[in-house]
Amino acid sequence: MSTASIRSANAVAPTDAEGKYGQRQSLISVLSVPVPAAKPKLPLRWQVVMIALTCMCTFGNHWSNGLIVALKTTIEKNLKINNSEFATLVAVTNLVNTFLCIALGFVIDKFGGPLMSVILAAFHLAGAIVEAGATTNGLNSYHVLMAGKIIAAIGDGSLDNAQHKIFTTYFAPGKGFGVSIGIIWSMANLAQYIGQSTANVMSENLGSYSWPLWISAVISLFSLLCAICIAIIDKFLRSHYEVVDHSKRVDQPSARKARTFNWPAVRQMPFTFWFVILFATFENAGVQSFLSISTQFAQQRLNKGAVVGGWVSSFYLLLPVGLVPLEGVFIDAYGHRVTILFLSGCMFLISMLLLRFSETVPTFVCAYVFYAFAQSLTPAPQVEILRSIIPDSRYYATAFAIKKSIIQGSIVIIVTAAGRLQDLSPNDSLESAVTVWLVYAFACVLVSGALLGACYTPFGKRCLPAARLSEVRPKYLEREVEKLWELRLHTATEESKDESATPKQKEVVLKSPVPGSVSSYARWVAVGAGFAIVLTAWVIFGFGVEWGVHGNIVSGTTGE
Repeated sequence: MSTASIRSANAVAPTDAEGKYGQRQSLISVLSVPVPAAKPKLPLRWQVVMIALTCMCTFGNHWSNGLIVALKTTIEKNLKINNSEFATLVAVTNLVNTFLCIALGFVIDKFGGPLMSVILAAFHLAGAIVEAGATTNGLNSYHVLMAGKIIAAIGDGSLDNAQHKIFTTYFAPGKGFGVSIGIIWSMANLAQYIGQSTANVMSENLGSYSWPLWISAVISLFSLLCAICIAIIDKFLRSHYEVVDHSKRVDQPSARKARTFNWPAVRQMPFTFWFVILFATFENAGVQSFLSISTQFAQQRLNKGAVVGGWVSSFYLLLPVGLVPLEGVFIDAYGHRVTILFLSGCMFLISMLLLRFSETVPTFVCAYVFYAFAQSLTPAPQVEILRSIIPDSRYYATAFAIKKSIIQGSIVIIVTAAGRLQDLSPNDSLESAVTVWLVYAFACVLVSGALLGACYTPFGKRCLPAARLSEVRPKYLEREVEKLWELRLHTATEESKDESATPKQKEVVLKSPVPGSVSSYARWVAVGAGFAIVLTAWVIFGFGVEWGVHGNIVSGTTGE
């Protein structure tokens, strides 16, 4: 042995006495450190509490959604505004959220759903108070009312995103997530129905149209208190129970990782994601925005007054109250998310065909029934499918925000175009305007049909494996992952060919964008197209103000 080696050995090798002393000290230090007791699993009753409170934190938001439109005639009379000014008032919510939704989506991913629910609910409450104050004691200020709408829009646009983020944390796909989404949309439709159908009744019986707005503000205060309870209970549960965060790739205990802003995550969304966005651009925007003409259309077809037209046009909100939770149970148990999207598109198309080409009352009622089914089938599978197709569920809020931002732009485009067609009609008829919704319905059926075909053809499975994974029954997911893994081995990278990968790791690879310049360019085009829709909405809105488009855009249309 060389001299240097000996020196090195002597430098690092302790003496026998030192070694025994060190061992004793190590043993003492290990014994002195208390071993933390394992936390109990989260009880079911606390999950039920989280669902109930999360549903209530947007009750005020959805209650107020249809108030402004329901009070349209009264507001125009008292504020002395025309149709163009009313259109600007109610469309500002959509325009504000075209860009704000994406920014808040990043923030929700970073700070989590409970904290952001409190902040966003507070914004909505502040806006609701300003709106009510603008109509009180003879103030009747158009500009103050618009300021209230803008403040409320900051909270309205992303509050449901924060709700979904909470559910992605507490519920895994196929294990209660679909049911929770179904319940939340059931309560949302119930709140909107009550607020919309009672607005004029309260205004007439209480002597002022400010009363419905003040009552809405009180409901919004209740929702804020529920959001505060969510934030407190979330901290309590994480400190006392083993809360598995299902929004992470790998299940971990309740300790949170710091999230960071990650704009490149937008470009890394798989092509399946952009297919779903394309579908939502037509389906969600078409179904949600049709409410803007539904009351007037019912009046024209039935030759009835505004009260009857309002009740007939708003009954579609009642069907989702009972149907959407059952739909969530079905998705959790059997999957078939893409199939439900296709059925929703078909229902929407049938309803628009009946409204456009038939003028009898029974056909009209039948069309509204199909429209109600389309509205019922839309929310739950889209929320579910977005979560199931993105490779990293930590960025669910970002993905949802992108979808919602583009939908907001599409809503502005379709309603402005329809209003222009109605203005050009010699008798103010909505017949030509319905054609716009018919085109949207055809488009969403074509897109969802292509996506459904991709789920059951070898070429589609190879190109859009995430779509197939969202279609299969949850308990068969791992088996389907193995099948798709074998199917695309010849196109996979060397990294993804690692046969030692776990099923979860393979699933992440399958959901990730396909490597290659063609895939990269295609995703860049998709991002650019989404931005173009938002930009076009702002331009079209400017034209709409100039044209004097009828101001019957849905107040607070969220376009889920």
